[in-house]
Amino acid sequence: MRKLFLLALLASAAPAVAAPPARPPEPQRPAELPPEITDGRMIDQLGSMVGALTRAFLDLPVGELEAAVENRPVTREDKRRTVRTVTGTDERELAAGIEESKGAVKAGGQAVARALPVIREALNKAGDEIERATANLPQPGYPRR
Repeated sequence: MRKLFLLALLASAAPAVAAPPARPPEPQRPAELPPEITDGRMIDQLGSMVGALTRAFLDLPVGELEAAVENRPVTREDKRRTVRTVTGTDERELAAGIEESKGAVKAGGQAVARALPVIREALNKAGDEIERATANLPQPGYPRR
């Protein structure tokens, strides 16, 4: 990524990049995702957090807002209306959907972790190709004859 950023700067034709400084070699790091992304316990915890946020969202009062939008006085019925009552959402169905999606999230994290070395290699190759392609471009500060 750093190579691509530097190449974009070089291609911008700014006088400040007439003589780019020498870059130290990039340290080689293992192509790994943070363990939190592929850890099943973290996914379970996130699922619980999503469930709690969903319940809080369903309990948000919306009747008074609806009355304000309609430019009418707030009624007693408006004060009792929530997202849950307006949408008719069943909390059990939502919880089941969240539970089902945990497996897909886990599998997605593992797929990204497996593909990361290939993605990194492809980006490095693309950066090298761009570097070779732009190596002979004239520098903006180079004197013209």
